[in-house]
Amino acid sequence: MTRKATPPATAGGGEPLPSLIHGRVRLLILSHLMRAGPASFTELRSLLKLTDGTLSVHLSRLEEGGVVRVRKRFVNKRPRTDVSLTAAGRRGFAAYVDELRQIVPGLES
Repeated sequence: MTRKATPPATAGGGEPLPSLIHGRVRLLILSHLMRAGPASFTELRSLLKLTDGTLSVHLSRLEEGGVVRVRKRFVNKRPRTDVSLTAAGRRGFAAYVDELRQIVPGLES
């Protein structure tokens, strides 16, 4: 007899926490951007101790989801990639944190 997988519990009985944000690396990226504001690719890579490939893949997914804006440009003839949260990204992250507070007792504002 096989068991059916039970979906993760949520505060409101709706969809589970969004996987676009909930993954460890993406959560680290978004947390930093919420706290510190826009950052360069190299800054994020260094602060979060990620490889170029790992950071690139996760930023691509976040950009596809409309959560971050990635801007590539040249500064003094050197490539620079800047990352910032979109308005939708800020709202989505705030909603994620609110839902987490409802699911995990004792989390403070």
